[in-house]
Amino acid sequence: MVRRVCLFLVSVLFLSCPAGAGQNWASDKGMVMPTVHGPVVDGIRLDIPRILENRRLATLGYVDVSAGPFFADPLGRRDSTDAIQRAVNFSRDHQLVCFFPQGEYLISDTIRCVQPLYERSNGKVLGARLHPCVLVGSRAGKRPVIRLAAGSPGFGDAGNPKYVIHFWARSTRDPHKPEPNISMNQMLVNLDVVIGRENSGAVAIRHRAAQGSGVQECTIDATHGFKGLEGGAGSGGLHAGLTVIGGAIGLDLVQTQPAPTIAGVTLVGQRKRAIVYAGRQALSAVGVDIRMNGPGPAIETRPVSWNPHHGQMSLVDARLVMNHPESTAISAGSSLYLENVFIKGAAIAVQGPGGVAVPGNTMNGRLIARLARGTSPPAWKGLRYTAPVLLDGDVVAGGLVRLSPGESFEGLSDHLWPSDFPGFETAGIINVQHPPYNAVGDGRSDDHAAIQAALDSGAPVFLPKGYYALSRPLELPPGATLVGTAAHLSILMPLADTKAFADAAHAAPLLRTSAGTEQGTIVAFLGLYTPPDTPGATALHWRCGGDSVLRAVTTATSPPRGGHKRPGNPATRAVPLVLVDGNGGGRWFGFHQESWKPHGPGYRHLLIRETQGPLDLYQCNPEHGRGEANMEIRNARNVRIFGLKGEGNRPILLLSGSRGIRVYGYGGNGAAFEGNALFEVRDSTDVILACLVDHPRLAGQGSDDFFAGRGVDPTLWHMVREITEGRKDRMTAPLVRPTAYILGPIDGKRP
Repeated sequence: MVRRVCLFLVSVLFLSCPAGAGQNWASDKGMVMPTVHGPVVDGIRLDIPRILENRRLATLGYVDVSAGPFFADPLGRRDSTDAIQRAVNFSRDHQLVCFFPQGEYLISDTIRCVQPLYERSNGKVLGARLHPCVLVGSRAGKRPVIRLAAGSPGFGDAGNPKYVIHFWARSTRDPHKPEPNISMNQMLVNLDVVIGRENSGAVAIRHRAAQGSGVQECTIDATHGFKGLEGGAGSGGLHAGLTVIGGAIGLDLVQTQPAPTIAGVTLVGQRKRAIVYAGRQALSAVGVDIRMNGPGPAIETRPVSWNPHHGQMSLVDARLVMNHPESTAISAGSSLYLENVFIKGAAIAVQGPGGVAVPGNTMNGRLIARLARGTSPPAWKGLRYTAPVLLDGDVVAGGLVRLSPGESFEGLSDHLWPSDFPGFETAGIINVQHPPYNAVGDGRSDDHAAIQAALDSGAPVFLPKGYYALSRPLELPPGATLVGTAAHLSILMPLADTKAFADAAHAAPLLRTSAGTEQGTIVAFLGLYTPPDTPGATALHWRCGGDSVLRAVTTATSPPRGGHKRPGNPATRAVPLVLVDGNGGGRWFGFHQESWKPHGPGYRHLLIRETQGPLDLYQCNPEHGRGEANMEIRNARNVRIFGLKGEGNRPILLLSGSRGIRVYGYGGNGAAFEGNALFEVRDSTDVILACLVDHPRLAGQGSDDFFAGRGVDPTLWHMVREITEGRKDRMTAPLVRPTAYILGPIDGKRP
């Protein structure tokens, strides 16, 4: 007890002091993180702060909120607001994960998860993507809970809402204001939130964010609150595995990043709306289960006046059960695409700007096999965009509606990872730094043999925080499990000057899976880092299928090995950074890659080649590439993308010789070069591209040597180009933004 008191007093002094000598005023106030000088300059620091009482977790990359110097109360008896806030800030500043052991944590004020700025080694101050706030709950038993105490100050007015947990990132223009496009790698995983009584203005979580961010594995009880979740994650981030109980609004997605994605979401008992969407470009919602007692609408989408492409929505594999005789299930103010959506108990199933699109059936259910209904926006800056439904090149007047008979629905497929997802607490898991493996993780020692031996043992493998240098590729055996602490903290990288990664023309991956068909390979919460001075190293060769999962894995090519102050002269990358072939399939969550130079013509951020699938990607963000395309699907079958986002001037997706391809929603400010298209489809059938919309990037914005390319007059480029042998090419007119671009037959029959 005496030791704890002493540790607490020391911690108060420690946490109130500047993080280090030589910082400027902003750094002292926690706005700008100081430069990291090693082992990877501008990367992550590997020292373990002595003040952390739980040394075992600290060595893994976690800060225990219940241990010293924070002492949050897992029994829920004491107010832990201050303790949790200090732990969140400390974890962020020291590049660690804020970990919640099993229990219930009582709070009475907002937990602010603020991503700071970072001073690079070259003196530039930019977003601190390697200093995110990451909150993770224990998997050893019942999921931990953060509970807002009854009648907490400031949470009682729905007219002036207040957040329980608030994620945001400081702007490079004004650090006191948010900049959501640089809110990266910020996550809340495996934590529940409960809003106590007399908090009618409480919003459980606010999280509008981009690459690598999201709320996952979280149940929110908003019975006594206002909203469950506010803000959408896109641009390589997503919200998934969410349940919201009660509240006036379940998911408020009025403000989002481009092409947000939600997957595996259950919404029960909302008083006004289950989902409200008016966000940036198309929302991709999949695996959604809604049960609502009020009149609704359960889902409402809205356009905005200041941009033509907001509020579009793709909804796939969903169930909406309404328990009110005058209810509306879906009210769409923008373009809408539905597939395999079951609606029961609604007087109106789908309402659009032009009237009732699908009448309801209050007694039985109505299964919408497919609906595509476009809503063209008003003229914007002299541009008149249209949103038609195109079937084999022809406009389908009035859109497309296909209903299926039946009074029940059993098609709500699993769009998530296994419920018993592995982590460092999993029974029998191997810590690669423990004997007899003894990986070092310092970025200089060759850790290949240690990690390969651990994988070959057949047990699940855990990578603590660290840089694990490899002299040759890791080979994952069938059914392997490899998980880390977080995508930005547990890093595999090539050993410098090693033969296996020396040939850019015949590059080798850091990680190669086995080629089994029905296996449960899992790779999650780690990073694959291929510095620009090592173009002979690619990130991943994915050959496994079945129920395999890739989740929260980064494929970073920055920083340069010597830091941004000494970037060197990187060689051209000639081959894809990530390759899927053989039996490659399964489910991927949150893929993003945004490097932009130097790339040869054959470079792709992601190439899916000669696979049979199924492969489902939940939020896919390949952008800025300088090869012939950012992403290519070549001679492949059965690939679905739930939320695709891109920037730059090259095609976002090149599709060639393929069948059974689906893109459910696109967004971003990509603008093709004059006369070209963002989507190029060659000799492919059974294709659906739904809700293809962009944030207009006008001529004069950016430049050819800017990472996101340059703006192009929207009247001079096309969204889709279709090239089929023996037939004249087809292109959408420049201002056409298809609600659905369909190449039939679909699943062997007419759409």
